[in-house]
Amino acid sequence: MAKGRFITFEGVEGSGKSTNITWAAEYLRAEGIQVLQTHEPGRTKIGDELRTVLLRTRAERLMPMTELFLMFASRMQLLEEVIIPTLSSGTWVLCDRYVDSSIAYQGGGRELGVERVKTLVLAMGELYAEPDLTVLLDIPPSVIPDRLANRTLDRFESEETSFFERIRQTYLDLAAENPRIKVVDATQPLNGVQDQITGFLNALVAESEDV
Repeated sequence: MAKGRFITFEGVEGSGKSTNITWAAEYLRAEGIQVLQTHEPGRTKIGDELRTVLLRTRAERLMPMTELFLMFASRMQLLEEVIIPTLSSGTWVLCDRYVDSSIAYQGGGRELGVERVKTLVLAMGELYAEPDLTVLLDIPPSVIPDRLANRTLDRFESEETSFFERIRQTYLDLAAENPRIKVVDATQPLNGVQDQITGFLNALVAESEDV
C-alpha cells in the first residue's frame, strides 16, 4: 500500500488556514482520495489538554521555552497517535500547523532563535514526518485585527503587531530556502487563493499517480 501524502497549512492568525484546509480536504475527497484533516496543538486527548494551557490567557506569563516544549509535546503525541499511522495506511493527512509554526512563532516571534528550534526538529529523529507540501497563506500583520474582529482572542491572537511581523518574516525566510513551502497571497479574493492551492494539489496528485 502506498504511503499517504502529508500536507501542512501555515500562516499567522487570520490568514485563512481553517477555511482553506477544510476546502482542500473536500477537494481531494472529490478526487477520490482518502483524507484526514487535523490540527496543532491538540487533536489527541493529551494534546487537547496542552492546547488549553497554550491558548488560554492568564495572569502569569508562560515562558517562551515552556511554550516551545509544550508545542513539541503535543506534536509528538499527534505524530505517534494519529499522523504516522494514518499516513502508513495510505490516507493523506492535512494538518493545520506543524514544525514550521514552531520555527516561526517560537524561533522568530518569541525570539528564541530559528536554529534552536530546528535542533528540536532534528531531535524528533525517525518520528519526524516531512511534509510533501506546505501551503503558506501570507498576509501582512496590519490586516490581522480586521480578520480577527468579532471573536474572543486567545493568548497568541492577543499579541502585538511586532510579534506577527517577526513570525511573517521567519515564514518567508523558510519559504525562500525550502521548495516544499508554497507562498500564497492570502489578501486576494478567496477564489484566487483556492485556484493557487488547486494547482499545488493537482501537482501532488499527479506526482503520486506516477509513483
